[in-house]
Amino acid sequence: MTLLRVNGLVKSFGQLRAVDDVDLQVEQGEIKCIIGPNGAGKTTLFNLITGLLKPDTGRVIFSDEDITGLPPHRIVSKSICRSFQVSNIYPNLTVFQNIRVALLSYRSKSRIFFIPVSRFSGENAEALDLLTKMNLHEQRGMPSDALSHGDRKKLELGMVIAMRPKVLLLDEPTAGMTPQETESTIGLIRDIAHELGLTLILTEHDMKVVFSLAHRIAVMHYGKILCEGRPDEIRANETVRKVYLGEET
Repeated sequence: MTLLRVNGLVKSFGQLRAVDDVDLQVEQGEIKCIIGPNGAGKTTLFNLITGLLKPDTGRVIFSDEDITGLPPHRIVSKSICRSFQVSNIYPNLTVFQNIRVALLSYRSKSRIFFIPVSRFSGENAEALDLLTKMNLHEQRGMPSDALSHGDRKKLELGMVIAMRPKVLLLDEPTAGMTPQETESTIGLIRDIAHELGLTLILTEHDMKVVFSLAHRIAVMHYGKILCEGRPDEIRANETVRKVYLGEET
């Protein structure tokens, strides 16, 4: 079943057409990677899907509902969430508190000022369970700004998952990680997607990550979708090899 569909999406900044008549569809439970050189339009496409930007023309359809141009908080309320290239966490809170804040926000309890958060026993237990899934249970009492770069990215991923997304967009989830952190994160993303039945859309430059995770890959170039296919089809595509993959094939 097609869960998310993009039709004829266009976004220009002055004379630059950053996203140029893009059509894309994502099936329920699919892991789709969007690759392309810097400036290809990948992050702009993410911003259009998640409401940070409004398209000039085109449509974004989620579960047969037109969500084009809705503000980000409305998009999130429809279970479409994302992470960013730069970690977006609360540095002065502990790892556990970051996850609990996300859970309380999801349940619209973050503005209940007169009840101690320790009373939210269900959210506390759920936060600990999620930290275990993210392999962060031992770091639960640490200030989040003391985490390694890789663990910060895991924490941010955990906060997004706490929002119970149906579609999760990950913008460069392994950027800046060591090879060991990257390998661990690949396994974590794969396991969580399978366990929770998530539909994932990723942008990623690391081809090892792309070819090990993706069910299908879309290649962007100068704002357009150059081609799309299974990993083996993309690896064998001569145009992609010339434009993007180069010696990494």
